[in-house]
Amino acid sequence: MSLLRRLWVSVVVAMGVVLAGSFGVTLLTARGYLEQQLSAQAGDGAVSLALSMSQQSKDVATLELLISALFDGGHFRVIRFTDPGGKVIIERVQPDLADGVPDWLPALLPLNARPGQALVSDGWRQIGQVTVEAAHGYAHRSLWRGSLQLGSLMLAIGLFWAVGVSMLMGWVRRPLDEMAEQAEAIGGGQFRVLEEPRVVELQSMARALNRMSERVRTLFAEQAGRIEMLRDEGSHDAGTGLLNRAAFNGELRRVLSDPDVPPGGCVAVLRIADLAGLNQRLGRVRTDEWLATVAETLQRSLEAGEDMALGRLGGAEFGVLVPGLGLGEGRALLERACGAVTALDLKVDDSLRLKLDAAAVAYRRDDTPGDVLARVDSALMRAQLEGGIVAEPGGSPLPIPAPGEGGWRALLEEALARHDFALAGYPVLDGEGRLVHREYMLRLPVDGAVLTAGQFMPAACDLEAIRLGVDQLAASPEPVAINVAPRSLIEAGFLDKLDMLLATAGSNAARLSIEVSERGLDASLAGLEALVEVLSRHGAHLGIEHFGRQLAALPRLYALRLAYLKLDGSFVAALHENEGHRRLVKAIVDVARGLDVVVYAEQVHCAEEWDAASQLGVGGMTGPEASRRQLAG
Repeated sequence: MSLLRRLWVSVVVAMGVVLAGSFGVTLLTARGYLEQQLSAQAGDGAVSLALSMSQQSKDVATLELLISALFDGGHFRVIRFTDPGGKVIIERVQPDLADGVPDWLPALLPLNARPGQALVSDGWRQIGQVTVEAAHGYAHRSLWRGSLQLGSLMLAIGLFWAVGVSMLMGWVRRPLDEMAEQAEAIGGGQFRVLEEPRVVELQSMARALNRMSERVRTLFAEQAGRIEMLRDEGSHDAGTGLLNRAAFNGELRRVLSDPDVPPGGCVAVLRIADLAGLNQRLGRVRTDEWLATVAETLQRSLEAGEDMALGRLGGAEFGVLVPGLGLGEGRALLERACGAVTALDLKVDDSLRLKLDAAAVAYRRDDTPGDVLARVDSALMRAQLEGGIVAEPGGSPLPIPAPGEGGWRALLEEALARHDFALAGYPVLDGEGRLVHREYMLRLPVDGAVLTAGQFMPAACDLEAIRLGVDQLAASPEPVAINVAPRSLIEAGFLDKLDMLLATAGSNAARLSIEVSERGLDASLAGLEALVEVLSRHGAHLGIEHFGRQLAALPRLYALRLAYLKLDGSFVAALHENEGHRRLVKAIVDVARGLDVVVYAEQVHCAEEWDAASQLGVGGMTGPEASRRQLAG
């Protein structure tokens, strides 16, 4: 029982005792008063009757007439006249009835009124004694009516008092509930400030909670800031802020193995020749400043999609990775970048004429990172010898149909109508090789090829993937995770249809997780809150994949009841060799563990990366190594 409830009960019990005591004392007082009145009535009647009998003739008929007159005109139950020897001469008796009074009242509150007695004389001679007993019925009726009135009044007072105490308890409880909600919100990663209550005793508690909320918010912000610093230290070049070579290679490995990005793209490299000569002419400090300006210029001039990666590969060599970009577009991109850097060079020193070497190569998903980088180096050597920009095509293109802009809509509508889509499953295993869940991604077989989600995926296709996932839940006891594009969350009607699909899953929905890519989320995490509301109604879970860019959003994601997150594969690449990435992963795991969020690693390619992630506390792995281990097991 809560403290306030105990206080309310104690107040009500005390109030009941007070009212019951007042009621009892009042009834006893009333009974005493009525007893006195009955005794006085009996005494007055006896004296009056004795006086009348003493003044009249003493024959029995006259005396009986006087007794009958008093008996019929008053409220008496017994009038008796006895001689000096105690013999009854005349006696009138009537039943003492109390109409409308319950039988238990006279038994519970009997009226003990003394009878009235007086002597009857004839001159100086005593001829007898008159005894008069008053009737108790009308007194009990009066006592009963008074009890009812008093009880009603006491009940009204008690109810009014109870309501008043309840309102007072509610007034006191409201700030307590708000403080409890604030404490729960702090645990949920929401750091709101509580208005101080008017109750003086609770103001200090509210101030303490507000200070704690601010300290925890500051602590989370500091942790997120440290994690971002670790990410920048391990993944970014200190001089330019661009990705370093290891991080750039990790991004390349990710796009070559991630089935949900376009199956082809372009890698371009721009090199500023004779960096040593620049150092001699400008000095090391000014050269570093100028390279930082070059990096800013490249970032402004290279307008590509959100998956574009720009890095400093070493010295004055910059790399650009753009999934889904054709070779011709890559050449145009390099030409624009070279023009921007050349214009910047003219502003630095008119006497300097820098030579820029640039090369672009196309890649396809079947390529390995080593092969792609080797072809880039070869093309860059050709550019250095021949001058200009070298664009080298990749291997044979993937068998991907190109229906055209209008044809895509018809293709997808027809596939949705015929339910031609299928799911491709990828295991997520814990450190011991046990299945955590199976992640499913949507595929579309077309003309002998299988299109991945990176090549289509409107909101309707996400719903089709969830429908197939619900079917998979019914067919297998394994937990299922389905990828959903962030842009689908803001599509009109998507969440309503998702709600209906999850309703068809019934209790199986508790084994379903919906994964949203961090890359498509904006800073406000638009759409996630509404998605979580739908998922929570059915017991489903929320996961974030490709996590690593919006590290400061981790506490806010936890406030949305995040179940797990999957570290982006670029942070897992060569994790056993990259000390900076190990510190970053460890920091993310520690913060996530404090928030009760599980961390998984994406794109684990080898046993060394698997072991390194397990040692850092990562709860599960997915990627080629997970698939190999499941097949081997």
